[in-house]
Amino acid sequence: MIISLIIPTRERADYLKESVQTGLQIEDDQFELIVSDNASNDHTRQVIDAIQDPRLKYLNTGERISMRQNFEFALQHCKGDYVVYIGDDDCILPGQFRFLRQILEQHRPDALSWDRPTYGWPVDGYGKRTGSVKFQRNSLFGELETIDSKNAKQQLLECNIGALGPKPAIYHGCISRQFLRSIETQDGICFASSNPDVYVTYQAVLRDAHALHVAHPFTLNGYSPVSTGGAHHAYKAGDPRCKPAQMFQQENKQDFLCDAIGYAVTVPHAFFSTLETIREISPQEIDRPDYRAWYHYVLNSARAGDHETKQKLAEHMANYAEKTGTQAELAEASDTSVAVAGKIKKYSQRIEKLRTMMHRKRISAEIGGKNNALTAALTYDRVIGDDYSGILDGSRSRNFCWKAAMQRARESQFVARAA
Repeated sequence: MIISLIIPTRERADYLKESVQTGLQIEDDQFELIVSDNASNDHTRQVIDAIQDPRLKYLNTGERISMRQNFEFALQHCKGDYVVYIGDDDCILPGQFRFLRQILEQHRPDALSWDRPTYGWPVDGYGKRTGSVKFQRNSLFGELETIDSKNAKQQLLECNIGALGPKPAIYHGCISRQFLRSIETQDGICFASSNPDVYVTYQAVLRDAHALHVAHPFTLNGYSPVSTGGAHHAYKAGDPRCKPAQMFQQENKQDFLCDAIGYAVTVPHAFFSTLETIREISPQEIDRPDYRAWYHYVLNSARAGDHETKQKLAEHMANYAEKTGTQAELAEASDTSVAVAGKIKKYSQRIEKLRTMMHRKRISAEIGGKNNALTAALTYDRVIGDDYSGILDGSRSRNFCWKAAMQRARESQFVARAA
């Protein structure tokens, strides 16, 4: 069974170099790593050419295309029975890969998702907790669980995004090729939305996919000044940090596919538009969503004081309400009862976050004077070790594994200080 790790990239060679190395640390000959270069003008090709590993495959789109098209392009050139996508400043945990394979081979799910810790690249002026990794008890050494697809579908349609719980994922998650083929359009397109990762997640939820989840990491979600995810709708239009998101939007407009509610200007707008895109193109009828809740969610997603975005959202929603005959739901979207429910939900999420703070630890990701995605992955692997094997075979408890990991974390800190 081949597992493909795909890294779409564009002009981030120095980040990509370390991300690729995390994959090549994996000792597995049924693994391939595909770098899908979106016509970069930097030294991306030279970085890849300097690496000698038959499992590494370099692709180049030949011209600048949208992120959706790059996802599609890479998928067409991979051989994996299972596919994982990560960003070019993210990393995979090589020491945990054998457990990922063990789960896939034993259970053969449509989808496998996992908790994903974060790693901030240490760039001056970019965050206070960069260059370190955090270990959280409730996100480590968890047992395999089946995602309640029926409940997830209901929560999605009702716009209870915070109550969705673990979701199937292809970005920092794993999807079977068999399932990906099942969602192809008549034209053979798998990713039929400008938000390809969200699209696959929602397709899996709406189609009741056999999806599993583990509260244990197999990847780290990196963030840096060049991250598309970190910049997307996070800053005001004039802020230079939003450049990756602006390029993302420009390339989306050149794509021949367009989502149901236009080009999203906020993340909630993207979520809603992706859902409606699936409902619009699906050969099977999908239940009607709670339009009032979705409209409220989207209309209140602009940053405080960002009147331009707020106006764009209002126009997009008004046009879509007219198209779908849901003007009444749009008019009700400002109902205070909906707003109060949202505040209660956010409050409960804050309480849960405070509870988890008692069982977590953060340590530096620096090794030998270097601090990057590779050192972060190696640090994480060193701390959690191979104890997850005991969870999978039932020979060890989660509490035992956590205590052992925290002992190794203290030892790692000591080694780092001594160096």
